[in-house]
Amino acid sequence: MTFLNKYQQQPNIDSDLRTLLRNATHTYHVQLNQHPLLAGLTKPDYPLANYRKLLLAYFHLYQALEDQISQFISTQSCEFDYTARYKTPWLLKDIAFFKDDPHASGNVPCLVMVLPEITDIGQLIGVLYVLEGSTLGGQLIFRSLVNYHGLNHNEGACFFNGYSEHAQLMWQDFLCFSDIIFGDDAQCQAAKIAACQTFQLFKQILDDPASQEKVHS
Repeated sequence: MTFLNKYQQQPNIDSDLRTLLRNATHTYHVQLNQHPLLAGLTKPDYPLANYRKLLLAYFHLYQALEDQISQFISTQSCEFDYTARYKTPWLLKDIAFFKDDPHASGNVPCLVMVLPEITDIGQLIGVLYVLEGSTLGGQLIFRSLVNYHGLNHNEGACFFNGYSEHAQLMWQDFLCFSDIIFGDDAQCQAAKIAACQTFQLFKQILDDPASQEKVHS
Protein backbone atom coordinates (compact mmCIF):
# COMPACT_ATOMS: atom_id res chain seq x y z
CA MET A 1 0.00 0.00 0.00
CA THR A 2 1.34 3.43 -0.91
CA PHE A 3 1.17 6.35 1.48
CA LEU A 4 -1.09 8.07 -1.04
CA ASN A 5 -3.64 5.28 -0.66
CA LYS A 6 -3.12 4.96 3.09
CA TYR A 7 -3.94 8.62 3.70
CA GLN A 8 -6.18 9.30 0.71
CA GLN A 9 -9.02 10.48 2.98
CA GLN A 10 -6.91 13.42 4.17
CA PRO A 11 -3.94 13.90 1.81
CA ASN A 12 -2.22 17.04 3.07
CA ILE A 13 -0.46 17.45 -0.26
CA ASP A 14 -0.19 21.24 -0.04
CA SER A 15 0.82 21.29 3.61
CA ASP A 16 2.83 24.03 5.25
CA LEU A 17 5.82 21.67 5.24
CA ARG A 18 5.89 21.58 1.47
CA THR A 19 5.65 25.37 1.35
CA LEU A 20 8.40 25.65 3.95
CA LEU A 21 10.75 23.42 1.97
CA ARG A 22 9.95 25.06 -1.36
CA ASN A 23 10.57 28.55 0.01
CA ALA A 24 13.70 27.59 1.93
CA THR A 25 15.34 25.93 -1.10
CA HIS A 26 14.16 28.32 -3.81
CA THR A 27 17.42 30.25 -4.14
CA TYR A 28 19.52 27.08 -4.15
CA HIS A 29 17.20 25.53 -6.72
CA VAL A 30 17.51 28.51 -9.06
CA GLN A 31 21.29 28.58 -8.70
CA LEU A 32 21.53 24.89 -9.47
CA ASN A 33 19.39 25.18 -12.60
CA GLN A 34 21.76 27.88 -13.86
CA HIS A 35 24.84 25.70 -13.43
CA PRO A 36 26.83 25.19 -16.67
CA LEU A 37 26.30 21.42 -16.56
CA LEU A 38 22.52 21.83 -16.22
CA ALA A 39 21.74 25.04 -18.07
CA GLY A 40 20.70 24.25 -21.62
CA LEU A 41 20.18 20.56 -20.91
CA THR A 42 16.81 20.71 -22.67
CA LYS A 43 18.19 22.44 -25.76
CA PRO A 44 19.30 20.75 -28.99
CA ASP A 45 22.86 22.13 -28.87
CA TYR A 46 23.63 20.82 -25.37
CA PRO A 47 26.97 18.94 -25.69
CA LEU A 48 26.82 15.23 -24.94
CA ALA A 49 30.30 15.58 -23.40
CA ASN A 50 28.70 17.74 -20.69
CA TYR A 51 25.92 15.21 -20.27
CA ARG A 52 28.43 12.42 -19.67
CA LYS A 53 30.21 14.56 -17.06
CA LEU A 54 26.86 15.21 -15.41
CA LEU A 55 26.04 11.50 -15.20
CA LEU A 56 29.42 10.73 -13.63
CA ALA A 57 29.05 13.50 -11.07
CA TYR A 58 25.51 12.43 -10.21
CA PHE A 59 26.60 8.82 -9.80
CA HIS A 60 29.00 9.70 -6.97
CA LEU A 61 26.48 12.06 -5.39
CA TYR A 62 23.53 9.66 -5.47
CA GLN A 63 25.63 6.72 -4.37
CA ALA A 64 26.74 8.59 -1.25
CA LEU A 65 23.24 9.87 -0.44
CA GLU A 66 21.51 6.56 -1.10
CA ASP A 67 24.01 4.75 1.12
CA GLN A 68 22.98 7.10 3.91
CA ILE A 69 19.29 6.67 3.15
CA SER A 70 19.63 2.88 3.18
CA GLN A 71 21.53 2.88 6.44
CA PHE A 72 18.94 5.06 8.16
CA ILE A 73 15.93 3.14 6.88
CA SER A 74 17.48 -0.22 7.80
CA THR A 75 18.14 0.80 11.40
CA GLN A 76 15.03 2.86 12.15
CA SER A 77 11.34 2.09 12.36
CA CYS A 78 10.64 3.95 9.14
CA GLU A 79 7.62 3.00 7.04
CA PHE A 80 8.99 4.57 3.86
CA ASP A 81 9.96 1.98 1.22
CA TYR A 82 12.85 3.23 -0.91
CA THR A 83 13.27 -0.09 -2.76
CA ALA A 84 11.81 1.08 -6.07
CA ARG A 85 13.38 4.52 -5.81
CA TYR A 86 17.11 3.78 -6.03
CA LYS A 87 18.59 5.92 -8.75
CA THR A 88 22.23 4.81 -8.65
CA PRO A 89 21.50 1.75 -10.86
CA TRP A 90 19.86 4.03 -13.44
CA LEU A 91 22.98 6.18 -13.53
CA LEU A 92 25.25 3.15 -13.87
CA LYS A 93 23.17 1.94 -16.80
CA ASP A 94 23.53 5.29 -18.58
CA ILE A 95 27.25 5.52 -17.81
CA ALA A 96 27.78 2.00 -19.17
CA PHE A 97 25.97 2.97 -22.38
CA PHE A 98 28.62 5.65 -22.98
CA LYS A 99 31.34 3.16 -21.98
CA ASP A 100 32.57 5.45 -19.22
CA ASP A 101 34.08 4.27 -15.93
CA PRO A 102 32.90 6.23 -12.86
CA HIS A 103 35.91 5.03 -10.89
CA ALA A 104 38.53 5.94 -13.48
CA SER A 105 41.05 8.68 -12.81
CA GLY A 106 39.48 12.04 -13.56
CA ASN A 107 35.93 10.78 -13.01
CA VAL A 108 36.09 10.65 -9.21
CA PRO A 109 35.36 13.87 -7.26
CA CYS A 110 38.53 15.62 -6.13
CA LEU A 111 36.95 17.13 -3.02
CA VAL A 112 35.38 15.34 -0.09
CA MET A 113 31.60 15.62 -0.28
CA VAL A 114 29.92 17.38 2.64
CA LEU A 115 26.90 15.13 3.12
CA PRO A 116 23.79 16.16 5.05
CA GLU A 117 23.23 14.09 8.16
CA ILE A 118 20.38 11.59 8.17
CA THR A 119 19.88 10.69 11.81
CA ASP A 120 16.18 11.47 12.19
CA ILE A 121 13.02 11.36 10.10
CA GLY A 122 13.00 15.09 9.43
CA GLN A 123 16.47 14.97 7.89
CA LEU A 124 15.45 11.98 5.76
CA ILE A 125 12.43 13.87 4.46
CA GLY A 126 14.56 16.93 3.68
CA VAL A 127 16.99 14.90 1.58
CA LEU A 128 14.20 12.99 -0.14
CA TYR A 129 12.39 16.24 -0.94
CA VAL A 130 15.29 17.15 -3.22
CA LEU A 131 15.93 13.72 -4.71
CA GLU A 132 12.30 12.84 -5.34
CA GLY A 133 11.40 16.32 -6.54
CA SER A 134 14.14 16.18 -9.15
CA THR A 135 12.37 13.28 -10.89
CA LEU A 136 9.58 15.66 -11.97
CA GLY A 137 11.89 17.99 -13.87
CA GLY A 138 13.67 14.95 -15.20
CA GLN A 139 10.69 14.14 -17.41
CA LEU A 140 11.21 17.29 -19.48
CA ILE A 141 14.94 16.60 -19.72
CA PHE A 142 14.25 13.02 -20.82
CA ARG A 143 12.05 14.15 -23.69
CA SER A 144 14.78 16.54 -24.84
CA LEU A 145 17.40 13.78 -24.71
CA VAL A 146 15.13 11.60 -26.82
CA ASN A 147 14.24 14.30 -29.37
CA TYR A 148 17.63 16.00 -29.72
CA HIS A 149 20.16 13.25 -29.02
CA GLY A 150 18.40 10.02 -29.96
CA LEU A 151 18.70 8.55 -26.48
CA ASN A 152 16.01 6.54 -24.70
CA HIS A 153 15.34 4.81 -21.39
CA ASN A 154 17.51 1.85 -22.42
CA GLU A 155 20.19 3.85 -24.19
CA GLY A 156 21.73 6.64 -22.16
CA ALA A 157 18.67 8.28 -20.59
CA CYS A 158 17.43 5.84 -17.95
CA PHE A 159 18.16 8.22 -15.07
CA PHE A 160 16.14 11.13 -16.43
CA ASN A 161 13.34 8.82 -17.52
CA GLY A 162 13.06 8.07 -13.81
CA TYR A 163 9.67 6.77 -12.80
CA SER A 164 8.32 7.55 -16.28
CA GLU A 165 4.52 7.74 -16.27
CA HIS A 166 4.48 7.02 -12.53
CA ALA A 167 6.51 10.14 -11.65
CA GLN A 168 3.61 12.20 -10.33
CA LEU A 169 2.19 9.30 -8.32
CA MET A 170 5.59 8.57 -6.74
CA TRP A 171 6.00 12.25 -5.87
CA GLN A 172 2.61 12.54 -4.23
CA ASP A 173 3.22 9.30 -2.36
CA PHE A 174 6.38 10.86 -0.93
CA LEU A 175 4.48 14.02 0.00
CA CYS A 176 1.95 11.97 1.92
CA PHE A 177 4.78 10.23 3.77
CA SER A 178 6.34 13.60 4.61
CA ASP A 179 3.13 14.60 6.37
CA ILE A 180 4.07 12.37 9.30
CA ILE A 181 6.17 15.25 10.65
CA PHE A 182 3.54 17.91 9.96
CA GLY A 183 3.09 19.95 13.13
CA ASP A 184 6.43 18.91 14.63
CA ASP A 185 8.42 22.14 14.45
CA ALA A 186 11.76 20.52 15.31
CA GLN A 187 11.44 17.86 12.61
CA CYS A 188 10.22 20.38 10.05
CA GLN A 189 13.24 22.54 10.81
CA ALA A 190 15.51 19.50 10.43
CA ALA A 191 13.88 18.77 7.06
CA LYS A 192 14.44 22.36 5.92
CA ILE A 193 18.13 22.33 6.85
CA ALA A 194 18.71 18.92 5.23
CA ALA A 195 16.97 20.00 2.02
CA CYS A 196 19.12 23.13 1.77
CA GLN A 197 22.26 21.12 2.47
CA THR A 198 21.31 18.63 -0.24
CA PHE A 199 20.93 21.37 -2.83
CA GLN A 200 24.31 22.76 -1.74
CA LEU A 201 25.80 19.29 -2.14
CA PHE A 202 24.52 19.13 -5.72
CA LYS A 203 26.28 22.40 -6.47
CA GLN A 204 29.44 21.24 -4.71
CA ILE A 205 29.66 18.07 -6.79
CA LEU A 206 28.98 19.90 -10.05
CA ASP A 207 31.59 22.53 -9.16
CA ASP A 208 34.15 19.84 -8.39
CA PRO A 209 37.23 20.00 -10.66
CA ALA A 210 36.50 16.47 -11.88
CA SER A 211 33.09 17.61 -13.14
CA GLN A 212 34.37 20.85 -14.65
CA GLU A 213 37.23 19.33 -16.64
CA LYS A 214 36.58 19.64 -20.37
CA VAL A 215 33.11 21.10 -19.90
CA HIS A 216 31.98 22.67 -23.17
CA SER A 217 30.07 25.93 -23.31
